Amino acid sequence: MAVIFRSRDYKAIRELCLDPSIFPYISDDFTADASTWKPIESDQVVYLLARDAEGLCGFGIFLPDTWACWKAHVGFLPRSYGSVAFTAFKEMVDWMWTNTKAERIVGEIVQQNRRAIQFVTRVGFRPYGVNEKSYRRGGQLLDQVCLGISKPKAAL
Repeated sequence: MAVIFRSRDYKAIRELCLDPSIFPYISDDFTADASTWKPIESDQVVYLLARDAEGLCGFGIFLPDTWACWKAHVGFLPRSYGSVAFTAFKEMVDWMWTNTKAERIVGEIVQQNRRAIQFVTRVGFRPYGVNEKSYRRGGQLLDQVCLGISKPKAAL
């Protein structure tokens, strides 16, 4: 299992994001070159990291669209795929409910990334629309599935 914690270790966050198993899925044609890319350094951004017995294995980046609605970006190393990543992401979402004013968390995933869509729906995210031709990869405009989860009533 993984331990979840908030971090401002931007070097560690950068290393996770730039991992070859993650970066191609979180970058587009307009993303800075991997050699110069760096995470946003702001106290308003919530960076949650997951650590397993082998070290860091995943991240959740949460940015406020409004104080009630936060946008999530998530990535896990392949060694954590399955129950470790599922439990870690669920704990990240629970952390957000407990420690921020978040009432809703949303994200967009390229429609072709079916594994990622299945992953977040298992945690409780539900599709609510499609952002058409909103992501450019390889010169091609792709649709993104919009997914979200609302804070459970018991947690309000």
